[in-house]
Amino acid sequence: MSLKIIPVPASAEARAKLLSSLRRKSALVNVFFYIFLALSVAGFLGAIVTVIVFEFKDGMDPTLSYILIGSLLGGGAVSGGLSYLFSRLLGSLDGARLDFAERCDSEQSFYVGEGTLATFEEDSLLLHGDDGSGRPIRIPYAEVRLFSVCTRTVPREKGEWSVVLELPARYLSKSGKADAGEKVLVQTDAKQRLLDTISAHGLALLGERQAPPSGKKYTLKAKYFVPVADKRRRAVIMAVIGVAAVGGGIGAIFWNATVGSFLAVIGMFFALRGIMDFRGAKSLFSVYEEGIFWRDANGTDRIFLKWEEVVSVSREKVGGTPALKVQCAYGAYHLPDIDGVYEYLKETVPEKVIG
Repeated sequence: MSLKIIPVPASAEARAKLLSSLRRKSALVNVFFYIFLALSVAGFLGAIVTVIVFEFKDGMDPTLSYILIGSLLGGGAVSGGLSYLFSRLLGSLDGARLDFAERCDSEQSFYVGEGTLATFEEDSLLLHGDDGSGRPIRIPYAEVRLFSVCTRTVPREKGEWSVVLELPARYLSKSGKADAGEKVLVQTDAKQRLLDTISAHGLALLGERQAPPSGKKYTLKAKYFVPVADKRRRAVIMAVIGVAAVGGGIGAIFWNATVGSFLAVIGMFFALRGIMDFRGAKSLFSVYEEGIFWRDANGTDRIFLKWEEVVSVSREKVGGTPALKVQCAYGAYHLPDIDGVYEYLKETVPEKVIG
């Protein structure tokens, strides 16, 4: 989705008024997103309850039931589609609002954290609060390194592009002291205005260059699974409770259709969730011809690193736990040292493995 560029008014008062208006629009769209999401869930749950009641309750008009089920499913689908559209609109509005706030400060200012802007000056990088709070920090360009990074959460070419700034830690330390060579990494969106600014100041942008995704399918070489016993045990318990609730709900329908249907729907939800959780209760480390992929059992921690950005792979302990240190030019990732992975990497990509 292309970023909408909002013209910056000349007066500070007009800029503040427009920024406030953009915040209100984002808040309103966010409210509509949650409303339609709730209506979507309610529609599908209502359809399930209606089907169960229709199956086990005598005397119900089939035509009326079909109309009700169709209406609930249709309403749920429409509401789901609207919630998706509002989520996309919210992303677009937030992107435009943040870009506008940056340009209100300067055409060469960019957010590098909550409420923190990085402004490219003539010979240094200025870090400061977007509301004027905090002490400004100037870092000479000679001590700053910039990296173009594509964050990939699945094994494919497409990902989220950003620019990572490597800064000396001593500038950001409250005491002004830090270990020699200690660095801090901050990240900002790789928008075209930032790329133009970097070029205009004659700064080197290291790392991968943006290019249209090729659509090439990556070649899987090996997979390593690690079952998580605690998650699987909890998943089994949830599934058993769900199945018991479904059985109890079906029996209760003959006593009270509403209570029984509600219990059966809730039980079905828990049973399906337990089955899915059991299947997903395992971490995955995959080796591709193009790079390596890691996904934890929760699915929240996932990363794909291409071999082009990997400098080295070595073993070390983090908090007493064995880990694989995957060193990239801009920093290191620590991934679990799963049995067989290090040996396989040493055999297949010896030029990347240390030790």
